[in-house]
Amino acid sequence: MSTHTIITAGQSLLDVAVQELGSLESLFDLADAAGLAITDALTPGAMLPVPASAAALPDVARYFAGRGQRINTGDVPAGVPPPRPGDYTLDYAPGDYLTI
Repeated sequence: MSTHTIITAGQSLLDVAVQELGSLESLFDLADAAGLAITDALTPGAMLPVPASAAALPDVARYFAGRGQRINTGDVPAGVPPPRPGDYTLDYAPGDYLTI
């Protein structure tokens, strides 16, 4: 695990916690080390300290690092067109809701 990471556009502190420390639980250690609230917006290009964390899962962090993957849940990846009007998917079955 690195001791610092550079923030990319759309990354949240939770994204960085999973990417660099391998666990959601390490979010609080990461926020504390950076002097941030867990919901604070991050500035792309900023350097963020990555502390040691008892909640870290190094194997998960190595998985992402070994593939050069950055976790970024805030932006649509380049090359993916935005949805067109009328495009949608249904994520429920008709029987999922009870009508009275």
